[in-house]
Amino acid sequence: NQTPRGTVPTSGFNLSAFVGQSNFSPVTRTYDTGTAATETAPAGATTVRITLWGGGGGGARDIAGGGNTGGASGAYVRKTQATSGGTTYTYTVGAGGPGRANSTDGGGTAGGASTISSPALSAGGGGAGFLGAGSAAGGTASGGDINTAGNSSVSLHKQGMGSPNGGANVSGVQGGVAGSVPGGGGSSKMNIAGAGGAGAAGRIEFYYT
Repeated sequence: NQTPRGTVPTSGFNLSAFVGQSNFSPVTRTYDTGTAATETAPAGATTVRITLWGGGGGGARDIAGGGNTGGASGAYVRKTQATSGGTTYTYTVGAGGPGRANSTDGGGTAGGASTISSPALSAGGGGAGFLGAGSAAGGTASGGDINTAGNSSVSLHKQGMGSPNGGANVSGVQGGVAGSVPGGGGSSKMNIAGAGGAGAAGRIEFYYT
């Protein structure tokens, strides 16, 4: 018997292999903490998209009322590349910078950078809020297909800045509000007792297909 023209014989071989189909379902893994930690690609993955946000800067404290500035946001980085099951990635998630403590007036603390060692990716942390005039610089970005610097704070405004594609702006009536995850800056505290708002932690996301 002959096989009719225009059909594919199915006896004796794997049809799904013949047509190149894959049974791999996308996998997302998200980390909000980790220092020199290891991520391992799942079996069957052929592509990974890595997204990073740096930590947000902490807000200042100014009970005397002379003026202050909220924290800047972390940067945003995205990279897509080929991978295979068992490939490892060493990563560090940037911590949010603490706001100025409820003790003395002063600036906050800068946020930490989120990094991957290979490929070399870095989403820098946001700058610390100022006591007095001055603009805290947004985090710097490098290594990705998309590299977006963080949002710098506005001089003498207590608002903590939102992160690109991440956490939103925060303020509050008297400030001192923690930044929004991932990567948002904390708002500064003014004219009433309390600490400056803490910056939000960064984030790293691995998306496998």
